[in-house]
Amino acid sequence: MENLDMIECKSFHKFASVLGSAFFLLAMGGAAMGEAPAKAGAWDWATGPSIHDEEGKRDWGVEVVPYLWVAGLDGALGLPNVGTIGVSASFSDLASNLDSGVAGLMDFRYRRWHLLVDGSWVRLTKTLAPDGPVIGSATVTPSVAFGTAGVSYELPLDWPVSVEAYLAARWWHITTDATLVIAGTPFSGGLTEVWADAIVGTRISYAITDKWRVRLLADVGAGEADLDWQVLASVSWMFHRNVGMTLAYRITGVDYSSSTLVYDMRQSGFLLGFNFAY
Repeated sequence: MENLDMIECKSFHKFASVLGSAFFLLAMGGAAMGEAPAKAGAWDWATGPSIHDEEGKRDWGVEVVPYLWVAGLDGALGLPNVGTIGVSASFSDLASNLDSGVAGLMDFRYRRWHLLVDGSWVRLTKTLAPDGPVIGSATVTPSVAFGTAGVSYELPLDWPVSVEAYLAARWWHITTDATLVIAGTPFSGGLTEVWADAIVGTRISYAITDKWRVRLLADVGAGEADLDWQVLASVSWMFHRNVGMTLAYRITGVDYSSSTLVYDMRQSGFLLGFNFAY
């Protein structure tokens, strides 16, 4: 367990490096290009203090982003009365046992108000070889799902960036199904754990041009978990009026314990998404 803090520290250093590089490169690009005039048919990033007051701006907008999160896993997993084990798995380790998964976020905007929905679900399947003539093969199928839903408000600040404050709820659902063959007889069992936490956070966005945007999101909360948090830095490029791409680096952490489960985990890695904006 001594190396978990070191792993988490390295994750934060990597995140800070990615964030700093993204803002530096795009800021230099924006300075070189100057104030780019709005082009006909270009997407209006919902940033800036007067975006909703200018003539011709729509009151509403929708952005849908299905994404792939290339994340690894570090932390501790176990049973309260038995003990915990350290877990450290890279994305390639997890991908080799990937069964299925889906992830995406939606942002519904009306003027300065946003309804934010973000969710991820993944299921793994691992088959273990027989251990002797009595203990046969074993199959373990864990799945982890979490989702965040909340409301944010763009603060009416006279700044060149959009600053949002948001209040949300985050829901977790973890299941593990296992089948073990002993002396030719299969035995199966499972564990399901569900909990929810209250979340507060902020989202800061800056439109470099009508096609490029950088964004920083951070939130923290608690409830049934002792601590629940995430940090995300992203760069988005709208190469078409309604279609774009997002590259991000994301770190999440949750510290949860109950009478049946200890789940103290951090996930971190790059995220690639496709933006569909209307």
